[in-house]
Formats: sequence, structure tokens, C-alpha cells
Amino acid sequence: MRTTGPGQPDQLLLDVLDALRRIRVPAAVAGGFAVSYHGLPRATRDADAVVWPRGAGMDPDQLSQHLRTGGFDVVLRHGDPGDPIGASLQIRDPHGNSVDLLIGVRGMDPEAPSRTVEAPFFDDRVRLLGAEDLIAMKLFAAGPVDIEDVRSILHVSGPTLDLPLLRRLARRYGPEEEKALDALLREAGLQAP
Repeated sequence: MRTTGPGQPDQLLLDVLDALRRIRVPAAVAGGFAVSYHGLPRATRDADAVVWPRGAGMDPDQLSQHLRTGGFDVVLRHGDPGDPIGASLQIRDPHGNSVDLLIGVRGMDPEAPSRTVEAPFFDDRVRLLGAEDLIAMKLFAAGPVDIEDVRSILHVSGPTLDLPLLRRLARRYGPEEEKALDALLREAGLQAP
């Protein structure tokens, strides 16, 4: 394990991503680390990734077992039918660092894995959610930090975004997300008032 103390979710994330690569489970960094790549840098105390275990022929229970066998402390949570996340795996280390793996994000486009981008991440390279997929997912989460994250991404990456794709992705999550996107695009000067 790379972690040597608290405050190192990035190092735990790298270990988890290495384990996922070994078993060929597609994954993309999301959350604060992805926002810092597509938008303005921001501090985060945990790490998040979206994973697609079905891409490796696994379900969440099998993935959880693989990670436990690999030495990780894993808590698996299955969402109820109405939950926005089908399942999540929370991985912790003895220092209090944590990584959340999100599985089955309701509304996420099945083509999202094909739009991930590779980027340097500390002493490694990782896949991150594409900016449009990240914005749409953040609109769906809709917390105050999520909306500020969207503003940050629009500020930095706005001119390079595929706006028709972004609209289509927001629409997949629902009419409220599409409406929120329109307002934020206007605010960022990326859409006529």
C-alpha cells in the first residue's frame, strides 16, 4: 500500500485503481480529483471513481470479494430500487483514507466509459470521467459543492465542451438537471440568454 498516514486518499485511490486494472474492471476517477483536472483545483478528503464491473463480467458482490482478497477493507452497499446509485463500495485504510467506488449510477450514459480521458495523477496515469459526463453527474447529485464544481468546470473547460452532448447527458438524468444546466450555461456565458 502506498498510504503512510491520514490525508492520502490519492495514494489509496492509486492502489485501488491498480487492483481494478489487474482484474480488468473499467473505472474512471470522479469527484474532487476529476473536478481539479477539468476545472479549478479543489481540496478533497476522499476519492471517488465510477466503475463498470459488468465490463469484466462481474457483479458488485464479486468485485467486492476480489478487492477483499486483494487486502482492501471493503464495505458494499446495495441501493434500493429508487436510489440514484445501484451499489457502492467504500474502501478504507488503517489511516482513515477512503475511496468510494460508484456502480450503476442511474441516468449515466452507457457510453461514458468510452469518453474517459487519461491524465497524469501524482506518480501514475489514470482515467477520469470526461468533462461532459462529470458535469451531468454533478447536476444529478445537485448538492451545493456539486453545483460549484459544475461552475468550476464550465469556467475552465467551457469553450472546449461538446454542448450538444452535455445537453443530451443532462437530459438523461431528468428535466431538473437539464434546467439547471441551462441556467449554469447562461451564467457562464456559454448560452444566449
